Amino acid sequence: MPFIAILIDALTLGAYFLQLNNNSNTLRFLGLIFQGVMTVLLLLLLIGYHGKRHTGYRPEGYSYFTIRFGIMVFSFLINAIVLFLYILNFIGANNLIFSNF
Repeated sequence: MPFIAILIDALTLGAYFLQLNNNSNTLRFLGLIFQGVMTVLLLLLLIGYHGKRHTGYRPEGYSYFTIRFGIMVFSFLINAIVLFLYILNFIGANNLIFSNF
């Protein structure tokens, strides 16, 4: 499953660069939909993960993610933040993700 999360990251990065190089509102809307679908897919991967989530090393009061689960959580968080930026760009509130120099 962490490999699937990395593949989803590569796909969303490729879609971002495609939108960045082609200034089309239709393509950006399709990119927004694609990013949303991939973020939901990553959330489902996180929920359905059956592997070990925490390491055996647990200092008092803390527990650490395993590397595999940590990759998936980090991937989901980054894609959720990018989805939020896509939405802000699409509604015109902030053009940070597709700024025109």
